[in-house]
Amino acid sequence: MKETNGKFLPIEIAVLNRACCKSVHYDLIFLLDASSSVGIDDFQKVRQWVVDLVGSFEIGPDKTRVGVVRYSTQPMTEFELGTYDTAEEVKEAAKKIRYHGGNTNTGDALRYITMHSFSAEAGGRPSDPSVKKVAILLTDGRSQDHVLEPATVAHEAGIKIFAVGVGEALKEELDEIASEPKSAYAFHVSDYDAIDKIRGQLRRRLCESE
Repeated sequence: MKETNGKFLPIEIAVLNRACCKSVHYDLIFLLDASSSVGIDDFQKVRQWVVDLVGSFEIGPDKTRVGVVRYSTQPMTEFELGTYDTAEEVKEAAKKIRYHGGNTNTGDALRYITMHSFSAEAGGRPSDPSVKKVAILLTDGRSQDHVLEPATVAHEAGIKIFAVGVGEALKEELDEIASEPKSAYAFHVSDYDAIDKIRGQLRRRLCESE
């Protein structure tokens, strides 16, 4: 590997980051706000964001598994961790995530993924300590129920939560949801056009969260 003045070139660092990311296996759940405040146009940007992030991981039954839960008034599974075996299958399914509308019950959604989405019945690998349990929450508004207690239960269950807030999402609430340290697990952007700008940063944090 080439170095310049003792430092790796940026392109080589990017390759190293991808290799690191693909060497760690996850049960990864995307928890997506599909409430009325999001809107169908912005939800299409959310779909593409998921597609792009999935490309950071080596997907497979014995590698990283990906599931998607959308929520508004209540959470709904789009597909389970054990549903798809390849990155292309996951990407195609992500392009078809349904938008629903409704309220923003983030606490209920957190409770749902803790109790259900990472279970063996849903395709999770809770008995394998080498597999990291990670949730990426994306929301654009204040939750209409409490988030601290269900987030705490999720953390105690070994789930690392990245909380990504858009627009009017409250920093205090994102901090209640996110794992420690908050500076590494909580993000905020101005609008849905900006979520792609943090994709690289989020990917790096995911790859470092071993």
